[in-house]
Amino acid sequence: MKKILIMLLIVAFAAALVLGGVSCKKEAAETTAAETAAETTAAAAGVKIGYSMPFIEDSPYCFPFSKALKSSAESRGWEIILTDAKGDINTQVNQVEDLAAQDLDGLLVMPTDAAGIVSVLEKVHGEYPDLPILISNTMTDPAEIDAVRGFAGPNSYLEGKQMGAEYVKYVEEKGLDVINYCHLTGMAGYGAAIDRENGFNDAVKEAGAEAKFNLLDLQPGDWSPDKGQTITENWITTFGDELQMIYAHNDGMGIGVVNALKAAGVEPGKIVTNGCDGQTQAVQMVKDGWMLFTIFQSPISDGELSMAVMEKILKGETVEYFTYLETPTVDASNAEEYLPKAIEIWGAEY
Repeated sequence: MKKILIMLLIVAFAAALVLGGVSCKKEAAETTAAETAAETTAAAAGVKIGYSMPFIEDSPYCFPFSKALKSSAESRGWEIILTDAKGDINTQVNQVEDLAAQDLDGLLVMPTDAAGIVSVLEKVHGEYPDLPILISNTMTDPAEIDAVRGFAGPNSYLEGKQMGAEYVKYVEEKGLDVINYCHLTGMAGYGAAIDRENGFNDAVKEAGAEAKFNLLDLQPGDWSPDKGQTITENWITTFGDELQMIYAHNDGMGIGVVNALKAAGVEPGKIVTNGCDGQTQAVQMVKDGWMLFTIFQSPISDGELSMAVMEKILKGETVEYFTYLETPTVDASNAEEYLPKAIEIWGAEY
């Protein structure tokens, strides 16, 4: 009986050891898995990105763009710091320097001034050579500089050519010998404004149509609907029936043009104009015949593209210097198709 009891105790002890070992191994495995998951989460959460913007809330384009940046960062587990230069290049220079000093993993910059931003980018690159810098939405001048890894966003020069080509087609279809036009540019020194002006002029030149485009006046509207409207009101007063066309660099100013035309009692299509961005109001104006066309440039897709390119850079992947956003033309033939897309991106107000 005693031997049997001893044997039972030995078996029970051995079973306890086995079960205990299994339990320990399971707990160890669970601990290792938890630690690995925590480390992965911490690594993702540890990525800190800085983005220097010329505007945020003061721009119909930059505000949804900034929201896209935040959501893209959140989906990746990244921290993102946004700064708003309020359209001032000196403010942006200081903000870029401040961002670079915050132990970032990556820095993105949308230049307020295409040429004016270059020196601080070179300075930051010299001080933080391992910090990848990506230019976003608006190119520098010159377009390629050694201090940055590349550019992601719309090709504003090609957008200018798109718009110039649309007006050349209009002149040809109408059989006009000459069209008298005014030119509303974006903010002076801003890369997109420079590119959209040069692209337009080159498209007209390449089409051999320079003699058909008679420039009456050129003024900066600073991307603003209010300024676009005020300048257009002055042009209507100054040029009267002589004015046939107003080339605008963005939807905001184009919307301002249309508002001025409506207030002056001008019939749709008598003075042709355009937009560029694909805002809801602009697409609706194309559909209604107030605008000849707009260029569909989604701020959501634009922001997401920049974050996707930065992610590739941080992973050590090779990226081309230029990564462009697709920007289709919206005209009377497809405005109805694009209107729901515009509402989804911009809402009904813009």
